[in-house]
Amino acid sequence: MEIRELYIKNFGKFSEQRFLIHEGIHVFYGENEYGKSTIYAFIKAMLFGLERGRGKAALNDEFSRFEPWENPNYYAGVMRFSCGGRNFRLERRFDRYTKGSSLICEDDGEELSVEQGDLDMLLEGMSASSFENTAAIGQLTAKPGQNLAAELQNYAANYYETGSGGVDFTGAEEVLKRRKKETEQKLKLLTQKQEEKRQTIRQKCSYIEQEIFRLEQEMLEKQEQRAGMERTVKQLSEEFHRKDGAEDYGIRSSERKASGGIRKFVIGLVFVFLAAILSAAGIFVSTSIPVLLSVSCLIVGAGMIFAGIASQKKQKQSLEKAEKDYLKRQEEKDIREQRVKAQKEKLQRLKWELQRIHEEKREKQVQRDNLMEQLEELEELPEEVRKLKQTWRALELAEQTMAEAAQSISKGFGEMLNARASQIL
Repeated sequence: MEIRELYIKNFGKFSEQRFLIHEGIHVFYGENEYGKSTIYAFIKAMLFGLERGRGKAALNDEFSRFEPWENPNYYAGVMRFSCGGRNFRLERRFDRYTKGSSLICEDDGEELSVEQGDLDMLLEGMSASSFENTAAIGQLTAKPGQNLAAELQNYAANYYETGSGGVDFTGAEEVLKRRKKETEQKLKLLTQKQEEKRQTIRQKCSYIEQEIFRLEQEMLEKQEQRAGMERTVKQLSEEFHRKDGAEDYGIRSSERKASGGIRKFVIGLVFVFLAAILSAAGIFVSTSIPVLLSVSCLIVGAGMIFAGIASQKKQKQSLEKAEKDYLKRQEEKDIREQRVKAQKEKLQRLKWELQRIHEEKREKQVQRDNLMEQLEELEELPEEVRKLKQTWRALELAEQTMAEAAQSISKGFGEMLNARASQIL
């Protein structure tokens, strides 16, 4: 943009004042209070407008400072300038009642709109702040520590690379840094969530391992108890069968002894019967032999009868005692049977308990294996994390490339800038 003419209708101390600006350097000079600052303020107000402050701030703002003393309602001006090979006429009215602006292309008569941003487009997005830091350099403002050098360097680099100062390398770098930071935060959040999931699964695995160890110890104890019970049941069973056989043998022995006494009694009766026969036979014979034989048989028979009766009585007592002992042993047998039965029931319950522990242990092992598979899956980077890392690397590369490009452009622009400044001066 090149300013061609300033027409101050009424602004500050100037009224109906016209300045023609020629190509090259145009110098406004004069003593203090001549109006040099007023002309600068008029140029700035024409380019970016002039707003009135509110409250106490309105007492010392630029609007009040340059408001005309005479005819303040006629607070206006005109600027003619060229831009992009075309000539434009900009008119503004600053007073509070008729405030407005108009922008016309004098080449074809096209009317543009300041309110809709046509003037901003011609200024290529330059703001009042950028204008004060670049195109306008006030007294004691271009000193180290301010952002003038960075503003000029960035604008020059942008213009050299693209032909337009509207492309902002610094802004692009800020966007890249902001996106990179956002990506880092998302990546950190996802990584933290994934680590929390891994930690939770590790805790569950640790708890299940403890449960498996407890079940294994309990299973060993139950197995030892089962082995002891099996030995006890075996011993009780063997003892039961051994005593049961001995009791049967005692009863059978008593019965055999009782049957022996009966045989003696029967044999004695046979001898007595034989003695009677022989005695009857001695009546018919003259010899004494049958009588002697009869007496002998009678003596033997009587002895056998008495022996049989005594033996029978003794065996009866022995049998009664054996029966009493048998009944007593039968009670003991029932007690032993109950003990054996109780031990077998305990052994069966113990086997069921071992089966339950085994099933529970197998279930815990399946849970542990599933958790270990989940942990292995979490060790692999999720698709979202991989994409975020890839995006972060791309932004890092873009930022480095942008910085290298800006540095290279800044160096290359130095010679052109020096040549153009020398030509102007």
